[in-house]
Amino acid sequence: MTLDQLETFLAIAKEGGLRAASKVLHKTQPTLSTSMKNLEDELGVTLLDRESYRVKLTDEGNALFEKALDILSQVQQFQTLAKELSMGREAKLSLAIDYLCPVEFLLKVLNKFRKSCHHTKLEMDFEVLGGAEDKLLNNNANIAITPFISKHSKVESQKICDIKIIPVASTQIFKTSKPQLPLFLETPQIIVKDSAKKSLPLDFGQNQDSRGWTVSDHMIKKELILNGFGWGHLEASSIEKEIKAKKLIELKLNGVKAKTLPLYIVRANNKPFGPAANDLWNHMVEQFKEI
Repeated sequence: MTLDQLETFLAIAKEGGLRAASKVLHKTQPTLSTSMKNLEDELGVTLLDRESYRVKLTDEGNALFEKALDILSQVQQFQTLAKELSMGREAKLSLAIDYLCPVEFLLKVLNKFRKSCHHTKLEMDFEVLGGAEDKLLNNNANIAITPFISKHSKVESQKICDIKIIPVASTQIFKTSKPQLPLFLETPQIIVKDSAKKSLPLDFGQNQDSRGWTVSDHMIKKELILNGFGWGHLEASSIEKEIKAKKLIELKLNGVKAKTLPLYIVRANNKPFGPAANDLWNHMVEQFKEI
């Protein structure tokens, strides 16, 4: 069985006859007829009912039609991927994303990327503080999305938006945005530790007067705060519903206030940047313009 025979079978089935299929495939009717007869002999089943005026599929032909479509589709995907790889398109990209990156922005970028580079495998690691840039500088990511970048010549960065970080606590423990200082100091601050392994650790937002509980995952941090175990800084858009439902309250104390941070996309300027990575970078820039 050959791909040519499968294409012939599908064309005849879709076009409803040898004449129409011959025009689509640019082959003579006798050539198509011979190809189909050889395929039927090899498979041991009759695929086409030739008794009626218009050629139609037999029951066996109908049963094999969808399978033939799947096979041809997979072959076409294989050929497309091979062509992209031969042109230098990357088989895999790695993205390091700070957990403060707005989910809505990320989803829109990924939706565009999967349409333009659907054969490129994408690995995403979610990092904290210096972790995203750390992965980039140590060649473990092609692009980083982070508010925390070092000032040196090894990277190229572009601001994509501002993000707001606000200190919050559960209304189970604080009924007002300005709780009494003794009660506040007794309440642990929930902190996500820096995921960077090779760069200097950061302590962004840590209150030196508060007792700290350290976690490694921002989802756990949010759950601990929601359930009254402590207070902490969270990205504003991720807790809009909880604040509106009065499950969380924004704290407004001296030294404990909301902050606005620039969010950057970052890439190493001494590392080759392939077509898929360029597409992903450009999608991020375009999405920023739509914000």
